[in-house]
Amino acid sequence: MGLIGEWRALRRLRKLPASERAIVFYSEGPEYWVHYQPIVGHLTGVMGRRVCYVSSSPRDPGLHQNDPLIRPFDIGKGLVRTIFFKVLDGGVLVLTMTDLGNLYIRRSALPVHFAYVYHSLVSTHMIYRTRAFEHYDSILCCGPHHVAELRQTEALYGLSETPLFEHGYGRLDSILAARGEKPRPAAGEGGQKRILVAPSWGPRGLFESGLGETLVDRLLEAGFQVTVRPHPQTLILDRDCLTRLVGRFDGHPGFADEEDVGPEDSLHAADLMVSDWSGAGLEFAFALERPVLFIDVPRKVNNPDYERLENVPIEVALREELGAVVAPERIGDAPRMADELLAAGDRYAEQARRLREKWVYNVGESGARGAEILAQLADGLENR
Repeated sequence: MGLIGEWRALRRLRKLPASERAIVFYSEGPEYWVHYQPIVGHLTGVMGRRVCYVSSSPRDPGLHQNDPLIRPFDIGKGLVRTIFFKVLDGGVLVLTMTDLGNLYIRRSALPVHFAYVYHSLVSTHMIYRTRAFEHYDSILCCGPHHVAELRQTEALYGLSETPLFEHGYGRLDSILAARGEKPRPAAGEGGQKRILVAPSWGPRGLFESGLGETLVDRLLEAGFQVTVRPHPQTLILDRDCLTRLVGRFDGHPGFADEEDVGPEDSLHAADLMVSDWSGAGLEFAFALERPVLFIDVPRKVNNPDYERLENVPIEVALREELGAVVAPERIGDAPRMADELLAAGDRYAEQARRLREKWVYNVGESGARGAEILAQLADGLENR
């Protein structure tokens, strides 16, 4: 769109009456629409509420919904976005972006209610930075682990209590809802099982460390069909590691790569996922009730104080209940362990269902619950 178009988008937003920008969603890019869509869909569909959808990417599906109740605004990632956060006035601003007020995005000095929606099921205190959620006015939590961790963090640092809401997780619900519509395709010509490799990102991650190449090689050699699905941040920060991996296996009949994390077809097709510390492993297990093989690369720790909290991070605590863990130096065991997990699929399916009910709020209904929470917050502001 360019700078001029971004300025015009911001000006159009600011000219709207306060009642028409009572609920504003901000998205960093196309991968976040899957987390907003259940909430936005319920707000505009069932509740008939008007919302504004602001994004930093013209490719964001939220900007192209052809819904008269969704007002789209593309403001880019530069100066106009910075000004947007400074001049927004009134209403509820919904974010999936952490570290508000701690890094480059600052809170508006004007009266705006900042509400946070999670884009992962993982815990709040290891992968995220110290006090990453301190400056939000409300937080919509995926499950009881988020509530316990946030309250412990507030007590640890002497912070005032932020209103926490029992929301759920929209990405999980969308995968669950599509299960009946997207049955797994028939096995390949030799009955090969399908494995989806979907790790987290970071310098010591599965792909960035180069370990992913060895893993894929071993799995293909064992006769599995393998799809690699990198985290969007890997594509931004270390695309070279993916270029090497894809270049090595491109053309192999059992190999595929997928850069767009929005579509869910590869999730539904997979018999098993291989991950590391990514929340994708929890999503896959909870939604599709299939096992996960976790590669035990070094933990992704952005908060050196995380062990001061009582709660073990959920992505640590549940790994061996949802699948198995293999050390990097034993990566050659991955095909055998994958076979063992698949053979015990019924047991892992039962455990996934039990753990899903324990650790996730409002399964299947998070969109409605999130919409109700945001509408109540917006109405409360208007009635002050």
